[in-house]
Amino acid sequence: MMGRSHALSGGVGWLAGCAALTAAGAAPAPVAVVFGAAVATGMALAPDVDHPRSTIAYSVGHLTRLLAGGVSRAAAALRTASCGHCSTGRPRGGHRAVTHTAFGAVVAGLIAAGVSLWAGRTAALWIIGVSVWLAAHSALSPRTRARVGDMILPGRFRRFAPRFTAAVGAVLVGGVGAGLAAAVIPAGAAVWWVGLAVAWGWLAHALGDALTFSAVPLWWPLRIRGCRWTPVGAPHWARFRTGSATETGVVWAMVALGVGSVLLLGAVS
Repeated sequence: MMGRSHALSGGVGWLAGCAALTAAGAAPAPVAVVFGAAVATGMALAPDVDHPRSTIAYSVGHLTRLLAGGVSRAAAALRTASCGHCSTGRPRGGHRAVTHTAFGAVVAGLIAAGVSLWAGRTAALWIIGVSVWLAAHSALSPRTRARVGDMILPGRFRRFAPRFTAAVGAVLVGGVGAGLAAAVIPAGAAVWWVGLAVAWGWLAHALGDALTFSAVPLWWPLRIRGCRWTPVGAPHWARFRTGSATETGVVWAMVALGVGSVLLLGAVS
């Protein structure tokens, strides 16, 4: 799936889950609904850090490309080392490997929850800020992000460094998101839901790619047909190509689900 489709799936899935809980009489706190959706939206882009040409890899220029390259090589090494079938077959690289598994989503969520429980609101604010930054980088065009960056950079700086200015703009949006969270989340508040939002966003990405023809090794490290990294996904007839008209239809269906979830949450509150 495209980056914006992934981001939408994370946020809409979180809102739909909150709406379902609300309808069942177990309504989550408003801050968890709003900022959990922001975290899930941004973190739905994070698994593609294993691809040097992904949206996240280009978010901060050479720095994030180096990070993505390192993660890709590490994921490829893990694939080879953890499965005899993969160590003798054709190399498949590090993309859509461990970061695209349910196990990876659970680990990411547990790390986020653990850090938030240990450091409290401060850690949660950092996670929210990074998530909003990722979401802004995907949702806003480079020109829009550059205009935001102009607010704090001297003169018409983007004429000389448009990519840098756009990156600064996305970071600024992330900072605003963290600032808003700091204003409404009181010190000492329970922020364990941040870990759940991270896990869902991560898993939503993997599930989205499972709808495409490439599929993902969702159940690693379990063996499927003798291989720990066997790609699994939706039935073949239900899969689609990235960027196709079918994906556009899926996006509109998610938009409808998101609108319905927001309306339900508003009606109950």
